[in-house]
Amino acid sequence: MKNIIALALSTVLFSGMSQACDKPAAPALPDASTAVTAQMVKAKNDVQAYMAAAEAYLECVADSAAHNEMVDNMKQVADGFNSAVRAYKTRMANA
Repeated sequence: MKNIIALALSTVLFSGMSQACDKPAAPALPDASTAVTAQMVKAKNDVQAYMAAAEAYLECVADSAAHNEMVDNMKQVADGFNSAVRAYKTRMANA
């Protein structure tokens, strides 16, 4: 009985760890020149979820090259989203 409980517990723990060690895919960002508010809000939520998943990935990845690549990807996503937000706000202010 103890073996079954230990096996079940380790399965739950390791399955959670393997999910965190899966490299997350970058979210698609909307075209700021045509996006509506709902698309921008969705993009914000998608970027936040991506960043959280990327931070979890960084916690478990041991390879420094993979770590650095993920950090670079995170920066690209953040820069892309921030650029889209600035362009969207400019478009809305001039509408």
